[in-house]
Amino acid sequence: MSLWGWVLIGGASWLAVSVLVGLALTTILSRMSLELSDLIDHEGWAVAPLMRTVGSAEEVVANKEVSESLGRPGLGRGRRYV
Repeated sequence: MSLWGWVLIGGASWLAVSVLVGLALTTILSRMSLELSDLIDHEGWAVAPLMRTVGSAEEVVANKEVSESLGRPGLGRGRRYV
């Protein structure tokens, strides 16, 4: 067999061994990550609703009227100096 034949056999075997080692490492790491994710407790705040519910339109208007009567302008209107 010529020298280039041995080089091709060596390169092919090197490639095959590296792929097999990569697959073995992938299997081991995936099992570890699955077991680790089972150990983590999910916090209650992580599943809480993101926003509180806004009341009806009448409530919003009533709250705005009360805040204006108390001298507190609504958001985005700037401060009112007396």
